[in-house]
Amino acid sequence: MEKLKILEKVLIYDRLLRFTIDLLSGIRSEVKADLEEVRILSESFLKNEEKREIREFLRHVNSEFLTELNDVLERIYDQYELFNFDITFLSGIPEEVEREISRLNIVEVINGELEKLRSLLEKACCDNSYGENSRAVLAPFLVYCRLINHAIEFNKKFENF
Repeated sequence: MEKLKILEKVLIYDRLLRFTIDLLSGIRSEVKADLEEVRILSESFLKNEEKREIREFLRHVNSEFLTELNDVLERIYDQYELFNFDITFLSGIPEEVEREISRLNIVEVINGELEKLRSLLEKACCDNSYGENSRAVLAPFLVYCRLINHAIEFNKKFENF
């Protein structure tokens, strides 16, 4: 029975890591497209002050958020490779696998990385100083913020599994 419980943990944490990699890869590709879309929309119908705010927001996302997103994605991918290596290496010793899973602290590591991204997005797009028009143009980024929040809450359900 103990081996089955360990196997269950391994499979769950493997999926959490893979889903997080897929989620962040998807966000990265969508953000790149949204940067251009938001630029075009803002240039098309916003006033000069609002355009300036949006340009500043786009600079922030491009320089800080995308850079951090790439770094987070790389760190989580490294964690995924380490996890799989350790599990493969220790597969014959279930008690060592269980200790290694605890040591790697997968959920906390993933959520810590996601919280960095959420923080950068919240700072940028949840700012109440934006006007109604600017907030409308920035709606896709609010979706990413909420998606990351949802992922963090989802992962927490497996924290003490």
